[in-house]
Amino acid sequence: MQFDKETQTQILRVAGERIGGDDIAEVDERIAQVMDMHPEFDAAWEMGDMAVYPQEIDGKVINPFVHTVWHVMVDKQIQDESPEFVEETYKRLMEEGLNSHDALHAIISVYANEYYGSFRKGDSFSNLDYESKLSHLSANPDFATE
Repeated sequence: MQFDKETQTQILRVAGERIGGDDIAEVDERIAQVMDMHPEFDAAWEMGDMAVYPQEIDGKVINPFVHTVWHVMVDKQIQDESPEFVEETYKRLMEEGLNSHDALHAIISVYANEYYGSFRKGDSFSNLDYESKLSHLSANPDFATE
């Protein structure tokens, strides 16, 4: 999944199908599951193309489109066990007490920071840096190490 017009169209189509109670194609189930995890985005999806812009939701400025893409990307890493350290981190965070959604958000935060950091510098994404940051991630910040 990418941050492009094709993905935008796909996400908005799934949102419309979900809102309309239509069947969701298997290829789109991950997107629908993310939408189910974030009912606070429902009003944004009803705005169509405007859902791709940051907006205030529950007192925070968030971009529902970008948030959904991050969710799908990291969820795919976990489900595919590729890279395997992502799935290992996800399991570890849940063993440390996080629920599935919070563990996913913790990993997304690291992935997004690494992705944007690489992009801004014009560098390629480093799985080694990603793995290193995830190894320090903890459900209990008092025990996280840098």
